[in-house]
Amino acid sequence: MKKLKIATTQYGLTDIHSEEQFWAGISTKIKEAAEEGSAMVVFPEYMTAHLLSVEPSMLHEEACDYLDQRTEQYIRFFKQQSQERGIAILAGTHICRGVEEEEYENKAFLFFPDGRVETQSKVHLTPEEQIRWPLVAGDALNVFDTEWGKMAILTCYDIEFPELARAAALRGAQLILCPSYTDSKHGYYRVRHCCQARAIENQIFVVLSGLVGALSEDRPQVDQGYCQAGVFTPCDIPFEADGVLQAGEVNANMTVFVEVDYHQLRENRERGAVAPFYDRRPEFYELG
Repeated sequence: MKKLKIATTQYGLTDIHSEEQFWAGISTKIKEAAEEGSAMVVFPEYMTAHLLSVEPSMLHEEACDYLDQRTEQYIRFFKQQSQERGIAILAGTHICRGVEEEEYENKAFLFFPDGRVETQSKVHLTPEEQIRWPLVAGDALNVFDTEWGKMAILTCYDIEFPELARAAALRGAQLILCPSYTDSKHGYYRVRHCCQARAIENQIFVVLSGLVGALSEDRPQVDQGYCQAGVFTPCDIPFEADGVLQAGEVNANMTVFVEVDYHQLRENRERGAVAPFYDRRPEFYELG
């Protein structure tokens, strides 16, 4: 397996005045990541909801329809950026129509330079997404091959469910991408600590990205974010004791650059002080 240099973003919610300004800002971040030698850049959950700030405030269903109308442009833009820059792009998540015409999904898209696109609909919807948003939950876990090894995408709340990450790891995933949107310290640390727990339990890498900053005018869907993006590892040799490979500055609009070495992950699985991925005893975990 190769080493993988990842750029994971703390994407700043700032006032923008046009859709062109939004796309130009994304293009700049992708260009920066590619010029730094990154093979993959990771953007956060609900990133395209930033576009809502250029329109009058909407109800959630209106917002879903507005974002869905930009799905073709979203796919076309990121495919072109990935191919032109030669970089894989997890383009955050985007609200788009589901199988049924009246349903919407919160879906992550991962674009590869060769034109391939992997997707993952959010499996666990938060109470707000279930009650206020007209969203439906995803019903399948996509574990996909890359040149660096198998990966999976667990969006924000999904990382809080150990069974989902374990299912990905059992199917061979050694890296989980976690695009997130948390608007408070409470939400952020739930996701952050669960990212680290999933890395420890499954002896894998977990990459976290999130929204930061705030808009000057309230939008009921996305108006402020709290995050410290980073890449997390098992808390065991050969990694650092705190399991933090790299992390950004809290709430700064920035990109975190980090290289993950799969040889170190293999060393951890073979010679670590503990082996929670291998020492599990599932026969004792059955619910009575």
